Parts: sequence; structure tokens; C-alpha cells
Amino acid sequence: MKPVASIDEVLVALKESFRADAIGDLEATYQIELSGDSGGVFWARVFEGELSCEEGTTPTPDVFFELEAQDFYDVLAARANPELLHMEGRIRVEGSLSLALKLRVMFLSGEPR
Repeated sequence: MKPVASIDEVLVALKESFRADAIGDLEATYQIELSGDSGGVFWARVFEGELSCEEGTTPTPDVFFELEAQDFYDVLAARANPELLHMEGRIRVEGSLSLALKLRVMFLSGEPR
């Protein structure tokens, strides 16, 4: 995932790097709250192999994330391990942990950037 400076850029980058081939029949809605520089609130929904995401909140997320914006970008770019960040208390997750772990797979190219 390329560096971003705003939530609008995050949404564009997520849509550009989405890997439908990596998710199978996954259906899930994620609420993500990013703090710090380039932070903000947005949701992402995967349904029938398609990704939709918008700035703001969704009433019924399957998974809720709260973390620093830079940590989020580092996870998606394979520069950080989300399990380690969670153990360090740097990511707050509510909801299904198995769905939470699938979020990263949807966007990874397999190579750290």
C-alpha cells in the first residue's frame, strides 16, 4: 500500500490494492478508527467478492479496530505484524478475531513495501 496523507487517500489505496482472489466467499464489515497523523474513521465491507468503503461509521460492524494510523498502514504494507501489535496493546479489536486477521490478507501483495 502506498503512503497516504488522508482518509480519502486511504479509501482509494484500499480499493486499488484489494485482492478479491484472496478472500474466497468472505462477507464482513469492518469499522476502523485511526488516530494520529492521517487518521480518521471509515468502514469497509466485503460482499460477493467486492469491496466498498466510505468515511464515517457503520451501525453493525463485524469487527471494530482502533489503532494509530501509521500502524494500520504498516500492517497493510507488510511492515508490521498485527498479532504482535495486538499483544503490545497497540491495536484494539472488538468482534471476530478470525475476521480481523483476514483484513490484512485482502490487501497484501506478499512483498513488504
